[in-house]
Amino acid sequence: MCGLIAVRTLGAPDSLEQRTRKALASLARRGPDAEGLLWVDQTPATLLGHRRLAILDTSNAAEQPMRCPVSGSTLVFNGAIYNFVELREELRALGCVFVTDGDTEVLLQGWRVWGEGVFSRCNGMWAVVIWDAPTGDLVYCRDRLGVKPLYLHHNGQQTTLASEIGAIALMRGGYPAPNAERIFDFLITSFSERGNATFFEGIHAVPPGQVCRMSRAGRFSSAPYHHWPEPGSAAALSVEEARTLVESAVSLRLQADVPVASLLSGGLDSSIITQVALSASQARRQKLSGAFTYAYSDGEQAEFDESARAEMLMRGNGHSDLHHILRFHPIPSADELMSLVSVQGEPFSTPSALASFRTYRAISSQGYKVVLSGEGADELFGGYIARYHTLAARDAFMSGEWGQMVRLLRHRTFSPGLLLNRLAWDLPLPLLGTLLRRRRPSVGLINDELWASQTHRLEALQGSMRGNLEDRLRQDELDNLLPMALRIADRNSMSAGIELRSPFMDHRLVERAFSTPALTRVGEGRSKALLRDAFEGVLPRSLIETPKNTGFGHAEQFLVANLPWRELLEDLPPGLKDYIDLDGLRAGLARGKQHSTLWLALSVALWYRNIYV
Repeated sequence: MCGLIAVRTLGAPDSLEQRTRKALASLARRGPDAEGLLWVDQTPATLLGHRRLAILDTSNAAEQPMRCPVSGSTLVFNGAIYNFVELREELRALGCVFVTDGDTEVLLQGWRVWGEGVFSRCNGMWAVVIWDAPTGDLVYCRDRLGVKPLYLHHNGQQTTLASEIGAIALMRGGYPAPNAERIFDFLITSFSERGNATFFEGIHAVPPGQVCRMSRAGRFSSAPYHHWPEPGSAAALSVEEARTLVESAVSLRLQADVPVASLLSGGLDSSIITQVALSASQARRQKLSGAFTYAYSDGEQAEFDESARAEMLMRGNGHSDLHHILRFHPIPSADELMSLVSVQGEPFSTPSALASFRTYRAISSQGYKVVLSGEGADELFGGYIARYHTLAARDAFMSGEWGQMVRLLRHRTFSPGLLLNRLAWDLPLPLLGTLLRRRRPSVGLINDELWASQTHRLEALQGSMRGNLEDRLRQDELDNLLPMALRIADRNSMSAGIELRSPFMDHRLVERAFSTPALTRVGEGRSKALLRDAFEGVLPRSLIETPKNTGFGHAEQFLVANLPWRELLEDLPPGLKDYIDLDGLRAGLARGKQHSTLWLALSVALWYRNIYV
């Protein structure tokens, strides 16, 4: 797990190395163990830079940029290829010779032998840039789900690829103007990662699941190396298959030459991962040596504190000695909150992100570099039961399946008001807009001119919000909720020098889940029914049966008005008023406990304050 930068200029390379070194230094927290910068000795001028977090083969031989001794191609790589041992054996059988014991050299040799076909063979997470010696192309690629970040900026003369937007800003001499369309979408939907656009004009995320190229002449091209299956394209995922795939995914992600811990919230997903990891921990590279739980020091947050369930799991499997409970006050100081805002780099959907921001720092301080976490399970198996049962009820209502709707209502997993909110997206556009402006604070705080200029975006958002349960569950995994969670998790973990590994995002499991009907995965009477059934008898019954009613850092999202916002909303850059009604925001926060979407407007304000000061 690392930070990378790649720069190619078609013009004069004056001061290119100096600026690249400065940009690379900004990624030091992602890779505190080593730094490398390499000029490619051909035109156009190309620089590859890398900051290393040493996880597999911690020797100097595995440092990057890494050059292939046969082809001369050079690679910088951020991520982990979990099946690298199997791929290395295949490549050895084809005549490849290896001098390291890690995954980077496997990826580099795999590129020489299989070309673009190497990516479809990989099980892992990655952002990689390759200078391809035979063609002179700059090749760049992300994993299938976009777990690892990679951003691109091109101004006609210079192209920069980097793990974080801040590094690109240093290369270009400052941040670009805000992306008004992205701000508008965020304030309406809370989704921060839809598509490839960012909150900055001219900076885009490299699309997941594609191999992209920039030729020596500056021509860009791309092609997918992976396609997700459609529902019903294969047999539905069985509970036995689900358990086997999760166990395999956890086992693969335990491989490391440094200490590995798990993030144990006390909920279903992290309990599954921790239990499976403890059962699998045998070989040298497959050992879980700690489990960390975020908890509250204040009794007022007792209803959100799941540490007792986490403690029960660890005590029950005889590993209480590996369990660490980290207790925090839910309200951060102004400095801590702005540190989180700075690390995230763009607006984010919930102040609950504070929990992982704190936790990864605490885990890192105890010597860990790798953490297993449960990202992806809620989106893949329908953990947000009120959200998904409401969508199922709406589908039943729209199609006249009254019996199905009545059954869902009887489970009482969502309020009738939430169903009305879902049905509101089917109203005529002018009426929908009026309702949103009146009932959702983050929308009501949108600057009037911005609102008027973005009517076309509201229409596009309405189209996506009208999707059925099947479509929305898929969107949440590929376009909405999961990409948002991944960005928050990556920035928070990497700011502490932690490699985060998520077994529920193993592409084999995702493919099989996508072939399975959405309501089968979600269940009617409880959330994540398929996953719960798969681990019946593996976890204590109390964990299997407990509904999802809290979450990691759950208390923070209800305490927005208690944040130190007053001092942070003073002396703001004047341009912010073009996006947010600041007087309205201050008034809403001053009224005390208010709608949770006030955070969305506050997040935009704090981001703007941090970037455009």
